[in-house]
Amino acid sequence: MDFLTAYDAVPEADAAQRVALLRRKTAMDRAGLLRELRAVRPVFATPLGVFVTRHPDVLEVLSTPEVFTVGVFGPALEEVLGAPFVLSRDGADVHWRERGYGQLVLAPEDAPRVRALTVSLADGVLDAALAGAAERGSATFDLIQDYAWPAAARVAVEYLGFTGIPEETLHSCTRRMQWAFAVNPGGDPDVHTAGTAAGKELHDRVAALIADRRASSESPDDVLGRMLRTRLPAEFGFDDERINANLVGYLTGYQQNATQCVATAIKELAVRPEVLAEAERAAAEPDPARFDAYVWEALRFHPFVPATPRLCVRDHVLAAGTPRRTAIPSGTPVVAWLSSAMFDEDVVESPTEFRTGRPPSHNLVLGYGAHDCLGRYAASVIVPELVRRVLLRPGVRPPPGAEQSMDHAGTPYPQHYTVTAGPEGP
Repeated sequence: MDFLTAYDAVPEADAAQRVALLRRKTAMDRAGLLRELRAVRPVFATPLGVFVTRHPDVLEVLSTPEVFTVGVFGPALEEVLGAPFVLSRDGADVHWRERGYGQLVLAPEDAPRVRALTVSLADGVLDAALAGAAERGSATFDLIQDYAWPAAARVAVEYLGFTGIPEETLHSCTRRMQWAFAVNPGGDPDVHTAGTAAGKELHDRVAALIADRRASSESPDDVLGRMLRTRLPAEFGFDDERINANLVGYLTGYQQNATQCVATAIKELAVRPEVLAEAERAAAEPDPARFDAYVWEALRFHPFVPATPRLCVRDHVLAAGTPRRTAIPSGTPVVAWLSSAMFDEDVVESPTEFRTGRPPSHNLVLGYGAHDCLGRYAASVIVPELVRRVLLRPGVRPPPGAEQSMDHAGTPYPQHYTVTAGPEGP
């Protein structure tokens, strides 16, 4: 029995059973569910909100912030951060002003310097991971615990400016924070409390760091240094508290996502041996541009944000002029399925094939519209370079047969991924 037949057989009044069926199918076969919805019911009303699955409709939702706002998760994010942030608001009062500020301090021209920084720092972390495996007499190590998150955090320290704050603190705090506002649909109070406590810890550490920077005659060439040197009109309100909230917000949007991307990109390459061999050859080229395309195509198959929720704040007709035309009433939660849009057969040619060189609009890994990734210029080099450093080590690969063996350890994020640690690897 297909999913929609089983779902429709449940009485509409039994929302709990419909939700249970939907969550079970999403957990067991999300790709199959989304494929069926795209074909049969692309705008799907559920007790959890309206699922939007087709490419043009997802783009419509994400590019219409005056209708589809971040009101679903924005309040929780502000509680976690203790302040408004570019991702928690829509409109000119906070979002567009702070987005402009973010584009100023997270400058596109940083990309070459950030890539070089990533090369240096990541190689050091990878060397230490291999040395640790050798000391233990182990033929493997944990790619996530021993390499991905420490390397990502070390780049954050040096580029964003979290000087003196332990890398483990940056990683553990952002995990709890992101869990609380982004992947806590049931509103678990313990998860929310842990996230707000983590946000308070990071705020206090950054407040002390800002005070130390203000008292020093030195001004490091990092994002925090740039923020402290930037002079804006007082009425814009960019005091040290706003600097604090923005810096912590940038980290929260980066650390867990970058960590996960390293592991999932390598996994998606490893399950395709011919593609992996192509990527290895591209990794060895002096210009990394061709290699980067392999990473972003790999992440299309396993995006770190598969779906993003929005709140419809006024009556809207979605997909007007098409057979999918759907009236969405004000107050309706809407789930824009990025992972489905990237596999829309009517837009993306041969979506199940691994192909580099696809049009940019077919890859939504870094989001789309008003709330796309604010740090995309840095992310566009950090993430592929973290993967590239691994593929340049011939002995560091997932063991044969264990390419899919990624352990979340009871969290929403991959926590463990075993790779080989020597030249005898595959």
